[in-house]
Amino acid sequence: MSAVAVLLAVGAVSWLFRVAAITFLPAARLPYAARRLLDHAVPAALAAMVGAGIAGGTAVADLASRLPVLFCAVVTAVLAWRMRGIVLPVMAGLAVAWALSAL
Repeated sequence: MSAVAVLLAVGAVSWLFRVAAITFLPAARLPYAARRLLDHAVPAALAAMVGAGIAGGTAVADLASRLPVLFCAVVTAVLAWRMRGIVLPVMAGLAVAWALSAL
């Protein structure tokens, strides 16, 4: 089996699991406590991705090269906290990243 076929098969199975979870157990049928936990899923997933991107598997001594990413993450986090949304803060964080890379 080629690598492309394996990747397509894994992608299809992953997609089926996600669609099945949404189809067979919609959020409206979940208990109230579970729905409250779902409100925190998106910020937790974004924080995990940003944390992994900032850490990058390097030592703490290499933190200076990660400062622009850390600054953009802080800008995005503060705006998301103040605005209670995610789209505009992420766009602002990307704009800050673009501006820092242009310097």
